[in-house]
Amino acid sequence: MHREEKERSPEAVSWTEGEERAREAIERWRVAPGSACLLHGPPGAGKTALCMLLVAEASERVGVRTAAVQVGRAGRFASEPEILASLLEQLGDDVLRPPRDVLKLRSELRNRLANGQEEDEPEVLLVLDGLDECVDWPREARVSTLQALGQRVRCLVSISGGEGDAHAWRERLGWKAGDALFVEVAPPSPAAAERRGIPSWAAAGGNGGPEALAAEVERELRLLQGGEVALEMLSVLARALAPLDAEDVAELLEIDDLAVRGRLLVYGPFLDRILRRDGPVRAVRFQHEALRVAWEQRSAGRDEAIEARYRGAIARCTAEPAGRRPAYFRRYASAHLALGGAPIASMLAFAEPGWVAGNSAEALAYALTDLRRLRDRIGEEVERCRSLPPPLAAALVRCASAQGAAATLGDTEPWESPDADVATSLLDADAARALALLALAAEVSLSAQAGVRERALEIADCTGARWSSALALIAMAEAAEGERRTRYARAALEAARQSDGEDAPRALVVAAGLLPEEEAQEVAAEAIARAGGAPPAIVPEPGVSEASAVALERASRSLPAPQRIRVLARLLADLPKEAKVHAVQEIERLWTPWCFESKKEAEAVAPYLSDALLERALEEVPVWPVHALGARLVSLGREADARALVLRWAASSAGYRADALLRLGERLPAGRRPVEEVQALFEELAPEERCNLIKEHPSASVALLGAEAALRIAGDCVEPSGSYVRAVALARLVKALPEAMRAEAARRAVLAFEAAGADADVLGDLCEAAPWMSPAEAARLVSTSLFDASGIPSLAGVFQGWASVAQLAGVFRRAGGEEAVLAAADEVAFAGRWLRSVE
Repeated sequence: MHREEKERSPEAVSWTEGEERAREAIERWRVAPGSACLLHGPPGAGKTALCMLLVAEASERVGVRTAAVQVGRAGRFASEPEILASLLEQLGDDVLRPPRDVLKLRSELRNRLANGQEEDEPEVLLVLDGLDECVDWPREARVSTLQALGQRVRCLVSISGGEGDAHAWRERLGWKAGDALFVEVAPPSPAAAERRGIPSWAAAGGNGGPEALAAEVERELRLLQGGEVALEMLSVLARALAPLDAEDVAELLEIDDLAVRGRLLVYGPFLDRILRRDGPVRAVRFQHEALRVAWEQRSAGRDEAIEARYRGAIARCTAEPAGRRPAYFRRYASAHLALGGAPIASMLAFAEPGWVAGNSAEALAYALTDLRRLRDRIGEEVERCRSLPPPLAAALVRCASAQGAAATLGDTEPWESPDADVATSLLDADAARALALLALAAEVSLSAQAGVRERALEIADCTGARWSSALALIAMAEAAEGERRTRYARAALEAARQSDGEDAPRALVVAAGLLPEEEAQEVAAEAIARAGGAPPAIVPEPGVSEASAVALERASRSLPAPQRIRVLARLLADLPKEAKVHAVQEIERLWTPWCFESKKEAEAVAPYLSDALLERALEEVPVWPVHALGARLVSLGREADARALVLRWAASSAGYRADALLRLGERLPAGRRPVEEVQALFEELAPEERCNLIKEHPSASVALLGAEAALRIAGDCVEPSGSYVRAVALARLVKALPEAMRAEAARRAVLAFEAAGADADVLGDLCEAAPWMSPAEAARLVSTSLFDASGIPSLAGVFQGWASVAQLAGVFRRAGGEEAVLAAADEVAFAGRWLRSVE
C-alpha cells in the first residue's frame, strides 16, 4: 500500500475489493487450524494495511500477545538482528541485558515460539510485514527462527510477489506445505486507487509501474543544470539501509552538507515525487520500497561507483574516534561491506577495541552484529578455500577475541558503574590465553614449540601472581623449568589454598607433585583435610602424576581403613611399580565385604586381585563390574569361568549383557570371542541403545561386530534424542577403525556434529578425530565452532574451555598446517589488548 496511507488508522480505510477478499481470508485463518499465513501481492496492493488491521484487532483481545514488525529500510528494520530483537522485546525480553549476538537472538526466539503449547499461556501473534525487504534473512530453512511454531503461536508474513514467490518464502521459512495458508491481495483498480489516493503505478495495469515513474523523474533531472548531483543522491539513497540525513548524503558524495540541503530544496518538486522526508532531522528515503528498487535497477550501471562511495565513507568512519562517527555508518557499516562481499581485511576494523567499546548496551549490540557479519564473511572464505590459510586463521581468532570481549563487557556492564569488576575477567582471560598458547605449542614442530611456550610463560610472568586458577598456574609450572617452575608451583599452591571451590583439593594434590618430596607430603595431607577424607575428592579423575600419587599414598596412611583402602584403589594406576605392589598387599589386608563404594574403585583393583580375593569379589556383583571381573578371570586363564560369570547375569537387560560381553570379548583371542551372542543382543536393542554401546566401547564394537557393521550402526541412529550419541559414537570410532575407514568416519562425525546443532559436548571427542579429517572439514569445524559453540561466552572462553582455541588446537593444525597454528598463536598473544582500557 502507498507509504503515506500505511500510517493512517486501518479502521479509517475504505477497503478495495482485493483487500476485502484478503481480509476475509485472514479472519478465517485466525480461527482455523494452521499456525502460518503468507500474505502476498504486488507492491502497493494493501498488504501493510491488512497487517495493521490484524495487529489492531489482536491488541484489543484478552489473552493475546502481539509482536509485529514492519520490515524495511524506511522503518530501520532492514536486517535480521533488528527484527529478532524487536520481536523479543515485544514479547517481554530485555535484549540488552546483556546484549545478544544474532545466534543467541535466534535461539531465544526459536525456543520462545516452539514452547507456546500450554493452555494457560497467552496466544502469541507474530506479524512480519514485508519480510522480503530484509536484506539478510537466512535462506536456509534449517536456520529459520519461525520454523517450529507452538500450538498457541500464529505467524503472518507478508511479501511482495506472486504465488511462486510465496511458495519460495514458505520453503525458506521452513513451513510445511499443508501448514501455511496463502492469501493473495489483488491490486486496486485505477478508479479505486484514485479514490484512495494510491499512486497510479500501484493500480492494476500500473500505468507503467514504479519503473515508469523512476524513468520519468530521471529524464526531468537530466534536463536541469546540476541535475547529475541529484541523480547521484538518488543512487546512494537507493542503496541505503535506512533513511539518510543531509550529513550522511554529504559524507557519501564528499560535499558539504549545506550543499546537500540546497540541492534537496532546489530539486524538491522533482525529488518529492519519489522521496519522502521524515523526522525532526528530515531524513530522506524513498516513498515506497518498489520505487527504491526501481531506482536501484535504473542506476545498476553505477553499482561499482556507488559501492566505492560507501566503502570510502565507511573507511573514514572506522578511522574516526567513537564520538565523531556518523550514526548511520556506525550502525550499518558492516552490513554494507558484507552485502558487497568486501574483503575480510576491510572488515577487521570491527574487531578492534576502539570499535567494540563498552560505553553502552546499545553500542555493544551493534558491535556484536558487526562481528557476526565479519564472522560470516570469514566462514564464506573458509568454504571457498576449503582449508584455513594463516590469514584466515588469524582473522578468525581476532574476530572471536572481539566477540568474547564484547560478551564480557555485556556481562560486567562497565557503563552502568565505575566499580564494575572487569579486572577479574581480564585476569581470567590472561590465564586462558596462556593455556591456549600451551595447547597450540603442542601442535607445532619442536623448533617452533619453545617460542610459543615462551609467550605463554611471559603472560604468566606478567599477571600470573594474581590468577585465581590454581590449575592454570600448575600448567605453567609443568611447562617451565628451574626457578620459574618452582615459582608457578608455589603460586598455584597459594591460589588453591585461597579457593573455596570444589576443585581446591585436586589443585593441592597436583601442586604437591611439583614440590620437593617432604613438602609434597605436607601439601597432600592438607588436600586430604580439605576434602574431609573423602576419596573421590582426594583422588579425582582422571588421575594424578606419579609424584602426587606417592605423596598422597604417604599422607593418607593415617586415614581410617575404609577410606584408606578406597584412596589406594584410586591411586593404583599412578603409583610406581614397587609402591603399587605394597598398595595391593595393603588392600588385601584391609579388605572387608563391600568396602568399595563405586564401580570405578572396584574396576581399578580388579586387575590385581588374587585368586582368593577374586572369589570374594565375585560374591559382590554388581558393585564389582562383571566385565572387570571377567577380564581378570581371562588374564588368569579362566576363560570358561568368565563366560559363566556373564551368563549368570543373563536375566538382566539386553543392554547390560551386551555391555558386559563387549568388554569381555575384547580381551579374548579373536577366535573365541562371543560374536554371535553380541550380535543377537544388538538385534534386541533400539537404534539409540545400539549406538550408545558403540559410543562407550568403540574398539570392542569393531572387534566383535566388525568395522563396517559398527560404522553402520553408529550412523543409523537418526532419532533427534540420539543426535549427540550418534556424533560422539562416530567420533570415537575413528581411532578404532582400520586406517582405510578412518577418514570416512571422521567425515560422518563432522556432519553429525553439524546436524546435532554444533553441540559443544561433542567437540572433545571430535577433536580427537582431527588427524583423519580433510582440511576442508577441519577448517569448517573450526570456523563454525570457535567461541560460537561455547555455552558461556566470554573473553576467557575464547581461549580455554569448550569450543576454545585450546580445545581446537589440533583442528587448527589439520585445517591449515603449522602456519595456521602459529598465526592463531600470534592472535592469542595479541588479544592481551582487550579490556585494558576499562580495567
